[in-house]
Amino acid sequence: MTKKIYKLEELSSIKLKLSPWTIVFLYWDLASGKTTLTKNIIKNHFWADKDVTSPTYTYYQKYDNIYHFDLYRLNNFDEFINIWWEEILDNPNNICLIEWPEILEKYYSPNIKIFLNKLEDDYKREIEIIYV
Repeated sequence: MTKKIYKLEELSSIKLKLSPWTIVFLYWDLASGKTTLTKNIIKNHFWADKDVTSPTYTYYQKYDNIYHFDLYRLNNFDEFINIWWEEILDNPNNICLIEWPEILEKYYSPNIKIFLNKLEDDYKREIEIIYV
């Protein structure tokens, strides 16, 4: 997919090709709308009537077989392994959306990469979705 400009209120229109054993890496700057985008992806595909919350302080949120990770506070892959999270990513029944995935890049290959960039207009974002 090519890069596209979205208004923040349009993030709910983004649809992905998600199925079990899909890993999505999400790249962006701080305060670029990552929580809003990820919440909308989860709600659009699976949990339209449920509250989807940010995993910033809990590292991940689980919604049936959908996992939303925020790895911002982890320093390295060893910390990820010590918490036993590789079992979640290796389970073929799970779908994983991973914010700040840089520490996993040597060990896991995503099915989808999403790049989100802030623009001068605070209410718009440039989003690129790549199916790997």
